[in-house]
Amino acid sequence: MKNFRQILVALSLTAAGVMSAQDVLVWENTFNTPEERAGWRFSDGNNNNNNWNIGKHIVRQAASPNMYEEVSPDYVLRYSAYKPNVVGGPANFKDDYINDFEDWVISPAIDLTGASGDIVLAAMIGKVSTYSSTSASNNTYRDIFVYVSTPAKPVPDFTDFQALRANITSAYANNPNVVPKRLNVTNADYTAAGTALFVQATADLSQYSGQKIYIGFWHNVNFVNNSAAISTIPFKDTNSSNTFQIDEMQVFANSNTLATSEAKNKPVFSVYPNPASDVLYLKGVSKAAVKVFSLTGQQLLSTVVNNGQINISALPKGVYNLSLEVNGNSSTVKFIKK
Repeated sequence: MKNFRQILVALSLTAAGVMSAQDVLVWENTFNTPEERAGWRFSDGNNNNNNWNIGKHIVRQAASPNMYEEVSPDYVLRYSAYKPNVVGGPANFKDDYINDFEDWVISPAIDLTGASGDIVLAAMIGKVSTYSSTSASNNTYRDIFVYVSTPAKPVPDFTDFQALRANITSAYANNPNVVPKRLNVTNADYTAAGTALFVQATADLSQYSGQKIYIGFWHNVNFVNNSAAISTIPFKDTNSSNTFQIDEMQVFANSNTLATSEAKNKPVFSVYPNPASDVLYLKGVSKAAVKVFSLTGQQLLSTVVNNGQINISALPKGVYNLSLEVNGNSSTVKFIKK
């Protein structure tokens, strides 16, 4: 995922109602360096040795044998109920995993005091089964609980996140639409990604502009066949709580006064609507040579447009780089296919 640094364009509405594109990297964690790994805090709430950790990507590579293996990349943020290299369920499940209701991981501080506009958290979520892109275990998401630092308590502990969850659970009882921010990847996303091991998910953090925050992930064993859990825990999963893995995480904003290179490499054109479903329009440009690349650098489209619009209906959902050349001058922006 080394090209993930250029993953996302944050979007803002101009006075004319047109999306303009500019991305500023506010925060990043790849889990690849000792410094980045040291910034995360973990809590095994029920002390059964099943917990979040940073380790190798865990996947099931074949329908038979039923075995989960540790593969590259070496450093992902993960929760997994599986014992690597042990064949067959339930033998490959960790002991007492069914009681994992209070396992937490908390991020390092994310400083949004200089960030403004649309603020987006982006993460690459890993497949659990590589042999089947439609396996139920690939259909995965995780809720994000956000703690805002205060002068009285600038750094949270795990009880603060437990309180956040309790407050949301209580609010959910009165309003089922009250849920935390969510990183969400579905089987359709994995199918569209083909052989890619990771798929991008995003969450909107714009409401936390100007603040310093921490994010927490809570593991809950919330399976379709676990009716007791579903009846007591509002944030329902569908056979996908067993494993959740993130390769890289980043936060982008429209602008960041703390950034040293905010004004560099601004695009000379913009696209709209962004995100788009079928057609992407070029603002102020009618004829141009256009290329579309995946975030890994693969060229997916090369064409000359004469009417200021690009048909992107054939592209899978995701984030792409759009390179445009007019009269020998080139520029690149990112766009989202929804």
